[in-house]
Amino acid sequence: MTEPRTFCSRSFLFFAPVLLCGSLLVLPARLHAALDTDGDGISDSDETNIYATDPLLTDTDGDAYPDTDEITRGFSPRFGDKKKLIEVDSDKDYLNDAWEVLLGTGVMNPDTDGDTYLDGTEVAAGYDPLNAERVQLDKVIRVDLAKQQLTYTFGGKVLGSFPISSGVAKLPTPKGEFAVLDKVLLKHYGGVGYDYPNTKWNLHFTTRKYRYYIHGTYWHNDFGKPKSHGCVNVSYANMESLYWWAQIGTKVVIQ
Repeated sequence: MTEPRTFCSRSFLFFAPVLLCGSLLVLPARLHAALDTDGDGISDSDETNIYATDPLLTDTDGDAYPDTDEITRGFSPRFGDKKKLIEVDSDKDYLNDAWEVLLGTGVMNPDTDGDTYLDGTEVAAGYDPLNAERVQLDKVIRVDLAKQQLTYTFGGKVLGSFPISSGVAKLPTPKGEFAVLDKVLLKHYGGVGYDYPNTKWNLHFTTRKYRYYIHGTYWHNDFGKPKSHGCVNVSYANMESLYWWAQIGTKVVIQ
């Protein structure tokens, strides 16, 4: 049984590790020495304003998993069908609940800054959903070839980080600073010894002798080691969110 917490006006910020689509992210959470009626480790204020959970119940969705455990593991505490936070959009604003929590917009407020634009619409266009003024935030995709890892950030906050497969030694992925030049929903990749039709979610970032893409990959699940002909292979589970978030002009850094 959790010990009762004492009242205090002070609050502290800590970072809770969360698994999203197989990636370990760190989401900000507030550790309040404040009212926590159900004793689940989440203050009543955060339950009401951020997570939209019931401050009187330790298990809002009644699935036998405490709200705190579900949030820490990247699952939604509001649905009893094992949905991930990143798979849920509680307020129908085109921004998934995982990113709502990360950005501080709250999962049940579709227009947090009250500027008449939905939070998801603002994030898609690169604007700060917490500021009613037209303030743009940087979108950056970074690929670390040595670590075979892709990380993408919005206003400096990590929205996703996961293993990829870059080009093999004879067909290396180009290094440098680029930008998304085009978004292609479906593409056919083919050549000597390979044929991959209907490949989803393709981000074209440079053209040299060949065109290079960051794209979804369905023909292998061996991410974390070079395997491609120069493109950046990403699992379908991770690529869909990246594709819809990226814009023409989004910065791409490969090093």
